[in-house]
Amino acid sequence: MIRFCDIIFSILILLILFPILIIISFLILFFDGRPIIYRQLRIGYMGKEFTIFKFRTMSNIKFEDETLRLTYLGKILRKTSLDELPQFINVLKKDMSIVGPRPLPISIENKVEYSKKVKRRNVLPGLTGMSQINFSGKNRKLSEKIELDINMIDNYNIYNYFRILLQTPIVLVTRFLKNKSSIIK
Repeated sequence: MIRFCDIIFSILILLILFPILIIISFLILFFDGRPIIYRQLRIGYMGKEFTIFKFRTMSNIKFEDETLRLTYLGKILRKTSLDELPQFINVLKKDMSIVGPRPLPISIENKVEYSKKVKRRNVLPGLTGMSQINFSGKNRKLSEKIELDINMIDNYNIYNYFRILLQTPIVLVTRFLKNKSSIIK
């Protein structure tokens, strides 16, 4: 049932937002050049590596301070979470679900306690989850995020899938209006 919902919602979102996807792609190409899509290896279901897709938000120029690489358009895309839209393709490819623990970059995933890492790998990673809808905008530790992920996994069912799915747009709009970043420190 959840996989069916993932497919239906992903297709609907991609169709409805197709004009926005095209506009964002054009803006990135025009202002920042290629590549339009940023690809990064992440750890997914059962520990399998997969390539996650995002709109590119950083300059191709290397800086010692990574925050200097964030482009003007990239700041807007991150603030609105529009940089995450290409991940609906990951959902259709079955690399991800819409709801699940966020897939971590390999370097960060290596910092997670082994038993919790194994538990996170028992479900498809998601675009949104408990950690995202419970983000207050304050800096938080990785361990706090992982605990929210584990709590979600322990209570993963169709009811919580829809609860998280419906809360996500509200959280995104609220975060945008309060000018809060979604970056984990």
